[in-house]
Amino acid sequence: MKKIVHDATLFTRIGEGVLDHLTKRHGPLAQPSDGAEVPVMSGRVLLVSSARAAEGKSFVAQGLAHALAELQGGDVVWVDAAFGTPPRETDIFARGASGFSEIMTLGSLQGLAPAGAGPDRLWRLGRGVLAQPALLQRPDAVRKGLMALRAGFALAVLDAPPLGACGALLAEVDAVVLVVDSRHTSRQAARQALADANIGPGRMAGLVLNHRPRPIPRWLGGD
Repeated sequence: MKKIVHDATLFTRIGEGVLDHLTKRHGPLAQPSDGAEVPVMSGRVLLVSSARAAEGKSFVAQGLAHALAELQGGDVVWVDAAFGTPPRETDIFARGASGFSEIMTLGSLQGLAPAGAGPDRLWRLGRGVLAQPALLQRPDAVRKGLMALRAGFALAVLDAPPLGACGALLAEVDAVVLVVDSRHTSRQAARQALADANIGPGRMAGLVLNHRPRPIPRWLGGD
């Protein structure tokens, strides 16, 4: 994973809000194990998405995963689940390495690698060679992939497609962070995307305003 250069305070604040949301709804995060104290497959899954493409969600997902690995004691994995977008040329998973799509089809963790930058407990997982947008529409495959992540990590952060292309992911994740590029996405577009995806306030862990305008629009909490 490319080294993240970001305002650490910003992502820390977002991460604290995410952890607070997850704790209130699901209890404190803990590293899954085979022991009696922490059940297997107890990890949480956070989906980072947007109303439209190119709103900065990949940057937010990676920065947020970095912050979350620093804020709590369990392992965190950043997962490339944006199957419909071209992989970066520098991504090893574009050159035939296995990843999340293989986990979805085979059910076992493959292609996992240390993040390369950031906390020791931060990991990365690419999309793999079997990644196709149609795979995200298969509830059985999505459930199989997320079960493996829940069994291995306290928290998985999915860098997902726009909401309209998330498919079965939406029904299986614990919470959603929506990234909004205020230069291109209107209030109506963001609200409609959330309504179409059937994501209510109870599953919204946060909203990240990218390219913050001056002033902040009222629909995002401004004056």
